[in-house]
Amino acid sequence: MRILILGGNGFVGSYLTRNLLANGHSVTSVDNLLKYGPIRHDFYDNKNFTFVKRDVRNMYPNEFKGYDHVVCLAALIGGTVYMDRYPYQIARDNTEILNYAIDCTLAGSPDATFHFSSSSMVYEHATTIVSEEDTKDQKWPATHYGMQKLFGEYLVKGAHNEYGLNYIVMRFFSAVGSGDLPHMNTNGELEFGIGHVIPDFASKALKKQSPFEIIGDGKQVRTFTHVKDTVSAVTAIIEKNMKNDDFNICSDVDTTITMGELAERVWEKANPGSKIPEIKHIPAPKNDVRFRVGSCEKAKRLLGWSPKYNLDYILDDVVEYLRPQIKA
Repeated sequence: MRILILGGNGFVGSYLTRNLLANGHSVTSVDNLLKYGPIRHDFYDNKNFTFVKRDVRNMYPNEFKGYDHVVCLAALIGGTVYMDRYPYQIARDNTEILNYAIDCTLAGSPDATFHFSSSSMVYEHATTIVSEEDTKDQKWPATHYGMQKLFGEYLVKGAHNEYGLNYIVMRFFSAVGSGDLPHMNTNGELEFGIGHVIPDFASKALKKQSPFEIIGDGKQVRTFTHVKDTVSAVTAIIEKNMKNDDFNICSDVDTTITMGELAERVWEKANPGSKIPEIKHIPAPKNDVRFRVGSCEKAKRLLGWSPKYNLDYILDDVVEYLRPQIKA
């Protein structure tokens, strides 16, 4: 199949591209390279791969022609502090990108399936494990990021109802693994809280931060999903030609943990035999999510997919990827 990935040079996009190329598909990746920079991945010389350096909003509808699937991963995304600091930019840019991508897909490849990368943040108020059915009964998300993702789901479903767009909604639950980087500011310094929590904690532990900083009380609960599990689910959705449905893409393989416990596990991985120093609790944003754990039973049942990688594997993967970089 011919597949267009918007945001294909990013963290999830690069893993997905590698998976699809390995399965014999043709992939075009579009990316503005603003988040991760001009990384030349190992698949760039694959004869079935094409890279286009472009902001999605600067593409033409005819550049969407001839594709079987359009996967929209392009978005502003980050950690808790990032979401709290840039609410307008996140809501504005992510909606603009999605609107434009939908319109160009309808104009260029109206029979293609459009895959929207939503988020577990649509379940911000959940207090128990959530399934796809629970989106119908959830309170509105409190963060602009979560609200934009939920609104994005309404956009793709609206395009289906009005124009016949084939769509898939993919709700990612904390995809993580080697390649996911902490945030570096313009002075070349690590800025914590902007990136995702595991590379954030791993960077602090490798730098032996003391006291060790945690946002909030450390009792927030999360489920993490290795990115290889994430993209194997997306690949199954594409190859089975699933249409007009939604999936929670998350792990249930020993990856649910509180942030306080996570800090201790990460420290031990980074500094074996050393006890984590005193914890310093940084005030959390007012909309900090307390509990975010999903059920992947629907994906298992309909895709024949199961997550494989537990939290030990995830932490080893991230810490050992970052160790030489933090040292340098």
